[in-house]
Amino acid sequence: MKTIWMAATALLVTLGAAAQVTEGKVVYERKMNMHKNLPPEAEQMKAMIPEFQTSKMELAFRDQQSLYKPFKTEDDDMPSGEAIGGGGGGGGRRNFRFGGMGGGDTESFKDYEKDTKTEMRELGPKKYLLDDSLKHYSWKLSPDTMTILGHLCHKATTTIKGGIFGSAMQGFRGGGNRGGGNNNGDTATRRAIPVMPDQQAVAWYADNIVTPGGPDDFGGLPGLILYLNVDEGALVFTPLNFEAKAGTVKAPSGAKKITREEYRTMAEQQFGAFRRGGGGGGTQQIIIRQ
Repeated sequence: MKTIWMAATALLVTLGAAAQVTEGKVVYERKMNMHKNLPPEAEQMKAMIPEFQTSKMELAFRDQQSLYKPFKTEDDDMPSGEAIGGGGGGGGRRNFRFGGMGGGDTESFKDYEKDTKTEMRELGPKKYLLDDSLKHYSWKLSPDTMTILGHLCHKATTTIKGGIFGSAMQGFRGGGNRGGGNNNGDTATRRAIPVMPDQQAVAWYADNIVTPGGPDDFGGLPGLILYLNVDEGALVFTPLNFEAKAGTVKAPSGAKKITREEYRTMAEQQFGAFRRGGGGGGTQQIIIRQ
């Protein structure tokens, strides 16, 4: 009887080990509601920007490292839902990409053992590399479960200080030209950016997929975040497919390395120039990230 029990225990341990996934790749649909949290003083922006910005992002992970980047197809030159502007006649179209925690053309390589990340970010026609530490959230684990893509997932919640837009905009409120000098309208730009309320994020993670990774800057859970919903639909990540094969996982390269403060200053100048100039025909694309 003891021999049978030991054999059964060994079988369960073997099955449990076999169920663990240590590398893989997931494609998310990233859907941001651009209108949901606009303050009353910014209501007029609804006529200038689409209600939803939708894109696809890919997360590949292996050996305590991950690479998060856009998943591009032939018709991904512009995000979907891009009917912007006030109708016909020569009005400029404005393509806003709010991606303080990722999205757009950002690539993010994370090393979870070293607690570091390297990002490649696009600003105007150029790309830059930024090194930083990982962002950490205080997660509250829940006993609730749900099956996603065949994986048993557990629920976790956290609070985002300043919300997703506040996180994206915080560099513009206080960054750049702190020592005085020529602000070129930057003070007005920072004053125009409202303080946003905190938001709750609900994540569903699969603890049999062994990585603390997740979409954008979210992570730090006992398994891969497969589904995430911020502020009841303000930002939603839905997994489209998952495969237990990672492919290439390495840090981006081939761009100029700058500090985060330098990046914030350039981004603030670009955003300020947009606010001052605005008009004209054609498409204006403003990339706004933390």
